Amino acid sequence: MTKQDYQDALRRVLDAHTETALRKLEGVFAQLPDKAREIQFGIFPDQGGEGTFSVVIGLEGPDLYVLNKAIDEHRCLFDVVHGEDGLCPSVPMFSREPPFCVQDVIADAAAGWIEALWERGGRAVSPRPAMIYANDDYGMDLPRALATR
Repeated sequence: MTKQDYQDALRRVLDAHTETALRKLEGVFAQLPDKAREIQFGIFPDQGGEGTFSVVIGLEGPDLYVLNKAIDEHRCLFDVVHGEDGLCPSVPMFSREPPFCVQDVIADAAAGWIEALWERGGRAVSPRPAMIYANDDYGMDLPRALATR
C-alpha cells in the first residue's frame, strides 16, 4: 500500500463517521463554557505506528479539567480500538513497516477530515477560535488554525 492509498483509505473511514462527529461537535458548542478561549482538535496516533488513533476535542483556558469536563460526553470524535474481531472501526494495518511514517499520514488525513467537519459544522457558529494539532508533532503541516466567521 502506498502512502496515498493509505491516506485515501483512512479518509474513507473517517468520512463514514462524519455525521456522528458533526453531532458531537454540535454538542460541544451547546456545552461550551464561557471561560473557554480556544477549541483544540487533537489527533493522537499510536506510538507503535500500527494504525490506531483518536481524534479528541479539548478546550484551552483556565482550569482545563473543569473546561473539558463540561464537554466530556462530546469530546471524542473518532477512536480506533482493538476489539474481539480486530480494529473497530476497521482501518488499514501493516504486516511490515511501510516506507513512510504511519503517524504522519494519520495526522494529515485526520486534519483534512477535521477541516471538512469545521466547514460544515463549526466555522459559521463557533464563538471561539479553533486549531488542529497532532500529538508528538506528527503531520507534515500541523498545527493549523481553523478559520472562524
